[in-house]
Amino acid sequence: MKKSICTIFIVLIYVFSVVPVYAINETHDLRTPGSIAPLFTHICILTPGLTINSSGKATCIGDVTIYNNSYSTVLTVQLQKSTGSSWSTIKTWTNSGTGITGVLIEENHYVVRGTYRVRATAKVYDTYGMLLETQSLYSAIVNY
Repeated sequence: MKKSICTIFIVLIYVFSVVPVYAINETHDLRTPGSIAPLFTHICILTPGLTINSSGKATCIGDVTIYNNSYSTVLTVQLQKSTGSSWSTIKTWTNSGTGITGVLIEENHYVVRGTYRVRATAKVYDTYGMLLETQSLYSAIVNY
């Protein structure tokens, strides 16, 4: 009797100690582990950036990577200036690329005193040229 109770007890411990494990079938290129990013459908990472040095040189950055190596991406980076209650675009750059490496735009533009931000817009197209996703993100606001 003691032996059967002990055996039942060991079986119960074994059954209830099993932990289910779930794994994803895809691997993604996450450049900054532990970072928090919005979840997009076809876009892996979309990063806008803006710095302005003491002489007024604004460095505008847009970077996008996608999940599918056969899709193409069009990236547009807009430097915007605050005009009271709205934003006006003062300079625009566009570039495109194919594959998961995506597109990087890093351009400079001299600005006058004011409040600025960068808008990065990524469009992902499949192999047939059909638009799959469009997303825009804004950089932090920089006062110069």
